[in-house]
Amino acid sequence: DKYIAKFQGEDTVMIASKPYAFDRVFQSSTSQEQVYNDCAKKIVKDVLEGYNGTIFAYGQTSSGKTHTMEGKLHDPEGMGI
Repeated sequence: DKYIAKFQGEDTVMIASKPYAFDRVFQSSTSQEQVYNDCAKKIVKDVLEGYNGTIFAYGQTSSGKTHTMEGKLHDPEGMGI
């Protein structure tokens, strides 16, 4: 249990009593729609208005990058951002 991540608010994860701060953290129960709304919506809007934008997925192998970016194409609730 010592190394199980514990969420504190929307931007901090505690592991072994050590805080790790991020711009935003999401629990595994977070929907793709919520991730999109919090992370990508403004960037997509700006791109559609002619600005440049980048969404970059970075992380450990099997941490969910492809699922987050691509999701399940034929499942409206599971589509990627």
